[in-house]
Amino acid sequence: MPLSNRSAVRASGSTPGRRRLISFAIAGTLGFMVDAGVLTGLLHLGSDRRLARLASFACALVATWLINRSTTFADRAGALSLAEFIRYAGASSGAAVVNLGVYLALTSGCDVFRREPVIAIAAATGLSMSLNFWSYLRLVFAR
Repeated sequence: MPLSNRSAVRASGSTPGRRRLISFAIAGTLGFMVDAGVLTGLLHLGSDRRLARLASFACALVATWLINRSTTFADRAGALSLAEFIRYAGASSGAAVVNLGVYLALTSGCDVFRREPVIAIAAATGLSMSLNFWSYLRLVFAR
């Protein structure tokens, strides 16, 4: 990085990595809003809760892919492609399985997590977010 860019980064208090993480967190928050909104709407319309959840997850997946590719990983994304979306969906699904597995393991194996399942969700979410970020950076939007 040229000296002038380093000075600008120090002056702003931000680094490209920090900006990428913040953008990733914002994309995840917006994805949650899409997920919750679609789920709530479909349930209000009388949809089956399982089908509504699948539909809301799919909508959130597409939303976060579009947001992450246009902001968080814009410098790494190529042309819009089905192959990229399939990699993204695979990485997201893998992290979702890890999230559920960690939650189930913690709540099955420890009284503290059974009594306070939100702590288990927080641990599972932290791990799956880390896995998502790494897999998007290294596998989905790899250069």
